[in-house]
Amino acid sequence: MRKLRKLSSIVQGTALTVLVVFLLAPYLAYSQTRNPLEKKISVGFIYEALTLTNTPIWVAEDQGLFDKHGLDVRVILARGATPVQALVSGSVEFGGFSGSSTVAANLGGSDLVFVAAKPNFTVISIWAKKDSPVRTLAELRGKTLGVSRAGSATHTIARIALRTVGINDQDVKYLYHGGLPEIFASLDKGLVDAALASAPRPGFRELVDLSTLKIPFLQGAIEVQRAFLLSRRQTVLSFLKGYVAGIQVAKERPELAVASIVKRLKVAPEAARSSYPSHANVWEELPYVRKESVQAILEVFPKETLKNVMPEKFIDNSLLKELEDSGFVRGLYRR
Repeated sequence: MRKLRKLSSIVQGTALTVLVVFLLAPYLAYSQTRNPLEKKISVGFIYEALTLTNTPIWVAEDQGLFDKHGLDVRVILARGATPVQALVSGSVEFGGFSGSSTVAANLGGSDLVFVAAKPNFTVISIWAKKDSPVRTLAELRGKTLGVSRAGSATHTIARIALRTVGINDQDVKYLYHGGLPEIFASLDKGLVDAALASAPRPGFRELVDLSTLKIPFLQGAIEVQRAFLLSRRQTVLSFLKGYVAGIQVAKERPELAVASIVKRLKVAPEAARSSYPSHANVWEELPYVRKESVQAILEVFPKETLKNVMPEKFIDNSLLKELEDSGFVRGLYRR
């Protein structure tokens, strides 16, 4: 009987070992193909729209620039409020959405912080159907504009741009959508008179390229939770190394930037090449978050919600300053 119990124990132990090995086999096989010294930190980055403002991120992903700096970055596209919610909840470590969305989240009680710009100026265009009689920004008075959700980059930039020609919120109507495909479906069907989005938008006429106006506005940014920045500063610094390196490659190797754009937007290379210059002009070697770009967002919010809130409350440029002082950026551009 004692031998039987001992045999049973051995069999159970062997079965458990086999089960554990079976469950861990994919991980064990993967680890054997990697040098233990090259173990990467896994993080998530989430963004909200297929626009060219994300080109440096796409380039960094495609060229292995995050991996080079010790990170395994999952780049995730999600629509609507999902990216903000994911970052606030801690489901992902990094966000790449509009500055206005971050400000709104913080005014609602969150504590997100901008650590890099993406970019500091509007690079969105206003689009119309090819046969539209509308020809100028001023002619949009009394019209309906297609934008994504209320408070998004497209909505906020539309409000700022129209104010430059004396058109206020009550002078136009905004039709909100879940994402850019829905906006252009509405434009195609005549449900809206114009739409806000970055180029390229084949099949539609560019009414005005707002990048030519050099309007300060934090259209997009790299965001993290402030608590994450305090506890995982080195991880954030590594991410910014990959991002800044992505900017350098996007600026100096246009063909790689175009390839990344074509891959994500599924457009013809010539369409991507024609849209590249307006974005390349606003990619900064050191993408410090500018106070005036955040201030432009704050001015759109009702004054009673701000309570003397200043742009500096949302900005932490210390990591980019560290990269500048260390010579990292000079090394990228070989100066």
